[in-house]
Amino acid sequence: MVNQQQPQSRFSRVLEVLYGDISWHEMPRVMYLSALLCCIIGGFWLLDSLKDTVLATTVGLEYQPRAKALSVCVTLVVVSAYNALIDRVSKPSLFYVVGSFYAVIFVVIGGFLAHRTIGMENTTPNPNRLIGWICYFAIESYGSLAVALFWAFTNATIDLEDAKSSYGLIVAFAQLGAIFGSTLATQARALHISFLFVVGGSSCLLVCAMVRGYELLFPALLDDTPPPPATPFRRRLFDGFALILRHSYVANLLAISTLYEVVLTVLDFEMKIIGRARYGTDTRGAEEFAGLMGNFGQTVNTISFVFSLAGFSYVVRSLGLPVTLLVFPLLLVLATLVTYAFPSLWILFVTTAILKALTYALNEPALEMLYVPTCTDIKFKAKAWIDVVGARSAKALGSAINDVVQRSPYLRQNLPQYGNVPALIVSIILLFFSFQVGAKFEGLVEDGHVVGLHDDDDDDRRTRLFDHAKYELVRPNTALSIDEDDASVFRSIARSEADALASPRDDLESRAAAGNLGSDDDDDDDDAAPRGGPPDPEPPGTSLG
Repeated sequence: MVNQQQPQSRFSRVLEVLYGDISWHEMPRVMYLSALLCCIIGGFWLLDSLKDTVLATTVGLEYQPRAKALSVCVTLVVVSAYNALIDRVSKPSLFYVVGSFYAVIFVVIGGFLAHRTIGMENTTPNPNRLIGWICYFAIESYGSLAVALFWAFTNATIDLEDAKSSYGLIVAFAQLGAIFGSTLATQARALHISFLFVVGGSSCLLVCAMVRGYELLFPALLDDTPPPPATPFRRRLFDGFALILRHSYVANLLAISTLYEVVLTVLDFEMKIIGRARYGTDTRGAEEFAGLMGNFGQTVNTISFVFSLAGFSYVVRSLGLPVTLLVFPLLLVLATLVTYAFPSLWILFVTTAILKALTYALNEPALEMLYVPTCTDIKFKAKAWIDVVGARSAKALGSAINDVVQRSPYLRQNLPQYGNVPALIVSIILLFFSFQVGAKFEGLVEDGHVVGLHDDDDDDRRTRLFDHAKYELVRPNTALSIDEDDASVFRSIARSEADALASPRDDLESRAAAGNLGSDDDDDDDDAAPRGGPPDPEPPGTSLG
């Protein structure tokens, strides 16, 4: 009996070291979410591994920097429509709309790519061949929007402690889909690229089916809050962008969630330019280049799978989230220096593969945890702007660097050297913002504050007034300690602000009561009473004096 229990005990200890005190009753839901992300990532990696091959064959790989820049405009339109849709449909329905839309697009693209003159059989690149541009924009926008929607959906239902234990598992098993998708892309020569696009479109429909299954299996965990009152259509389009401008914490999230894309875009382009030149521009060369990118995807996702499964949870619990946020920027600095000194295909291949793997296995799960102390609107609306428009803009900036180098005959011969200088500068800036956000996150968690929870002008004005008076805005379930001599000053400030606020009087009183604000003065109780009725009795223990 002892021999049978000993392995189980060791297994339990290994799991505790890797994942901490994981909530095992949550495991079915965690694994289902992992399977859902697996489907999203698998379809995306299949299509993403083919994206540059299609662009190089139809338009020309030298137009990739321009395609990335133009993709910002496309994603801006897509995210604006997505923001307008959030308040109109339920959160699961967002998956149905997005999945169905892109399924149709990818299947139609697959049909055109099979055409003899429009598709891949025509190996003469021409910037006027629209199919290459449309294919590129569709894959870029789908990858960002679908993943952002998944994490917004997940962040809304998992708390911080569960996230530390479960996010590594979610990402790890999701990477199996990425490995499968990139492996399937290596068979482009046998299966044909047009057919693989149809498979990618079918994966979008599978995502819709899995979300429906989640609704049936875990209905109690879905947000059944009724939609808010209708707002003007133009305001809904830019709600997420307004939230970024309104909250400094969210603006910093924008910085650390996008700046690394500049560096990865530069390194990725350097690798692809050298690789494309090695394999040639004919049909066979295009297929061999697609195979190289498939192998690249396999390498990235294998590393990502291993680290997500055995490393992420341990690292974030051992180092803490603020320190974990600094690891990836430091690796970016090191990578730009190495590729500057040794600019070969295989050095770029290995360096970029490791960085991309840790993007998925370490950096992005850590970034997702930063959304835990934020409100639902920030999780869905602002996050969509950050992950889609912000990321595309960062990639466009990286592509602009590549484009400048490409246009100069002298600089083009030394692409890694000249492209890596601005990439190094961006990496250092990212390191600074990562340190700043980590410190802010710790403060939010310690205070129990939720960014954007009471997101209106009145709350902002009240916060500024209390800060000016050197008082901290009282949050729910926190104690208030104010000196005896300051009590009357505090009440005077509160009454002055109450008269200036545009919100209803009873709403102000309810918010003050939630923060344990009270008064021991009968006159103040009369002032605080709602009009048309007697004052409410004072709760015990709320006296300021």
